[in-house]
Amino acid sequence: MKLLMITRKVDQEDGLAGFTYNWIKKLANHVDKLHVICLEKGNAANLPQNVEVHSLGKEKGKNRLKEFVNFQRLAIKLVPKVDGVLAHQNPEYGILIAPWAKLFRKKLVAWYAHGSVSAKLKVLHSLVDRAITSTAQGFNLKSNKLTILHQGIDTELFAFKEKEEHEELRLLSVSRIGATKHIDLMIDLVKKLKDQRKVVLQIVGEATLEKDQEYLGGLKNQVRGGKLEEYVKFLGSVANYQTPALFQEADVFLNFSGTGSLDKAILEAMSCGALVLTSNDSAKDILPAGLIANQDNALDKLLALVDLTAEKQKVLRQELREEVVNNHSLDKLAKGIIQQF
Repeated sequence: MKLLMITRKVDQEDGLAGFTYNWIKKLANHVDKLHVICLEKGNAANLPQNVEVHSLGKEKGKNRLKEFVNFQRLAIKLVPKVDGVLAHQNPEYGILIAPWAKLFRKKLVAWYAHGSVSAKLKVLHSLVDRAITSTAQGFNLKSNKLTILHQGIDTELFAFKEKEEHEELRLLSVSRIGATKHIDLMIDLVKKLKDQRKVVLQIVGEATLEKDQEYLGGLKNQVRGGKLEEYVKFLGSVANYQTPALFQEADVFLNFSGTGSLDKAILEAMSCGALVLTSNDSAKDILPAGLIANQDNALDKLLALVDLTAEKQKVLRQELREEVVNNHSLDKLAKGIIQQF
């Protein structure tokens, strides 16, 4: 089987898009040839020999007309050569490739996992043969085309590690920096906790949009204003393959996302043996009630979690790891995607 995948960026060093590199490696194990069209290409070294990455050239400077022309050129060249097309996440990729897929009678499958429903998503849904997502909340359209495959976590990369004893409570956030992630609430938690016990919060991620940069500035002001520099650390963007060490060292991974879809970082943390506290609606299907919080009870839930006996924490960490291995592994996802064709 020969497959064409369309995605935003292929770069194993990228903090947000780095996981796509792992997707490509796993998908390549199940096909004879994998072509990848991406808007932007960074470090794509050491991909399997049956993978060929074609960039639209954004890494050389943004030029939408040139990118559109390059896309059309690659589409007419590659679509006739493959058996199916996978459009990854951004609806416009599926919309743009659909005419060529229809013309050459190739099956078009789209992956989309986000709580929002846009006009573009509705158009995409009308054009694709199949739609796939991580949770029911990640594709909020009624559809007889939809298959839920869960997230795909590389459980070998995000390996389980037993916790070493340490004095301070280690909290961690890994996400895009933006208001929907409610990182300000995490900083509030630290402010309330610091007089009760030693605590440090590491915040991993970058702000890409202007409004997100303003939010990040507000977070830093919040830290300075509360004299929390000793307790809150901004690490910036960290490559996806470097985050397992952070998850393995963390006691509790915090996720207060309001996007509605299941953030893969929750599962990455679980896979590495971190406890999780989240307000994510989609996580209610896979996590015990004690790990689901809201703005009003987050502090009480966190304290209850970290005050569990060492043995109970160990059992809980192992259960979280098993949930990922059994239901959310990248191997299972890759097989599921191929079965759509």
